[in-house]
Amino acid sequence: MAERFGDVILERDRSCIMRDGTVLYADIYRPEAEGPHPVLLMRQPYGKRIASTVTYAHPVWYAKQGYIVVIQDVRGRGISEGEFEPFIREAEDGWDTVEWAAGLPDSNGRVGMYGFSYQGFTQWAAASEKPPRLAAIAPGMCGADVYGGMIYPQGRLAIWEHLPWAYQLARDAARRAGDPSVEEACTSVRRGPSHEMLLHLPVAGEHPILSRYFPAYREWCSHPHYDEYWESRNLMPKLADSPVPALHIGGWYDLFLMGTMRMFDAIGRGNPTHRLIVGPWDHIPWGRRAGGVDHGAEACGDIHLKQLRWFDYWLKDKGDAGSPEAPAIEYFELGGNRWRSLERGVSPFGSGLEAERRFLRGSAVPANGASGGGRLADAAAGADEGSVDVFVYDSRLPMPLDSYLPQDRSEIEDRFEMLVFTSEPAERCFRVFGAPRVRLQVQADDGPTDLIAVLSAVYPDGASRFLSVGREEIGKGESGEWETVEIELRPVAMAFDAGLSVRLELTGSAFPVFVRHPGGVPPEDIHRVGPERLNVVSVAVKSGGAVSYLELPVVADGG
Repeated sequence: MAERFGDVILERDRSCIMRDGTVLYADIYRPEAEGPHPVLLMRQPYGKRIASTVTYAHPVWYAKQGYIVVIQDVRGRGISEGEFEPFIREAEDGWDTVEWAAGLPDSNGRVGMYGFSYQGFTQWAAASEKPPRLAAIAPGMCGADVYGGMIYPQGRLAIWEHLPWAYQLARDAARRAGDPSVEEACTSVRRGPSHEMLLHLPVAGEHPILSRYFPAYREWCSHPHYDEYWESRNLMPKLADSPVPALHIGGWYDLFLMGTMRMFDAIGRGNPTHRLIVGPWDHIPWGRRAGGVDHGAEACGDIHLKQLRWFDYWLKDKGDAGSPEAPAIEYFELGGNRWRSLERGVSPFGSGLEAERRFLRGSAVPANGASGGGRLADAAAGADEGSVDVFVYDSRLPMPLDSYLPQDRSEIEDRFEMLVFTSEPAERCFRVFGAPRVRLQVQADDGPTDLIAVLSAVYPDGASRFLSVGREEIGKGESGEWETVEIELRPVAMAFDAGLSVRLELTGSAFPVFVRHPGGVPPEDIHRVGPERLNVVSVAVKSGGAVSYLELPVVADGG
């Protein structure tokens, strides 16, 4: 039954039959103007009335721009039939839904898909099947490789996000089952889990609510390494030759940034029908303020209009937002607080740009904490005699990193459980774009364990603003052996104005952004160990000469 809402025509609970007979339901928003119109489709697991309005304009807005908007509950969610198994049936169901949407009354036969996070994954899933009526997509903040792009960024479970997300999905599953008893508890965890819950061991242990209403979480925890389980959830091989134009949308502070960047790097960098936009945004919201920092009036980047123009180009043959002449990469530069662009061929990880190295230097004073003697020297500095600095990682008290937001880490950097290396203030502005890399010569006395690298910008007032983080496991060989490790950090774009310093932290954990390593435990056992297996590990880092360094991808002036 159609009704009028917001001066558009709304049809609720329209049915769409999948190839196996399962019925999925959607709300459809239609322009009042005479058609035909292209279709914008969103497939999501949170209840179709929400329609990702935490970051996107309401479907009414898109309908008033001349689009038929379809918001569908995926299989087993909302009021759609079937069982919800995250990521598994979205490809076939996506294909079926796209072709159904293309045949709706007043459709012009072209379908675009939009949405972020899980709604972004459903776009990649549909595109992997190459439905003939899918004309363009705009996946935001997601990866098509579920393991590395979403659940295990940089190889460790993102427990700070996925435990609350699991409780959110469990809450909706319980409501669907008619059980209101867990609603309050699930909502509380989604708003912010307790420190005790995040520290609970074993990581893959029982959570009674999740065991009943979202058992997939335990499966994720029980597969800490890329294996056949994750291979079945990796769409990247099928998307390598995807013909569907894509507008990739990311945020510098988003937990899925690595997934967004790897997708563009793998299939979009050399494809003139792909573009990348990265703003100064967390997963939610996409505005001007994040982590207590005001990024200025231009921070939103007109993202609503940019997405609209993208679909206008591919679905209406209007404008030039999708033309090969449009910038391949459009990004917001932190520090400078301005939008910049790069031409096609430059990797979002910085390859193709000049790499500048800052070499680790010790001194007579240990490099522990920001008050220590650790320094970053440029290539012009003379080599010293070399030194060794040591930090102690106590896995019972993991070193904190609460999120990817640009928080001031100066108080944390006073701790001696880390090594801190800081450059002299810059004499001139230099601009970084891409993934910083760290090469280190290290030794762990009782490995394996994690080595965490954190990059920040130090301001004249002493504030140390977080920029990026990376991790690698060390100490997997013979105990006490020196080894060379290379760590790729998350991509970042930052203008280091004159007077700012670069700071590198080295420590044993970044909790709860990454689940903690117990230390001295084989990688395959991390998710199984209890608190009695938490260990203390000492890590030595050698500096001097060109032994250990930080490498920054630098954009030339005018770039």
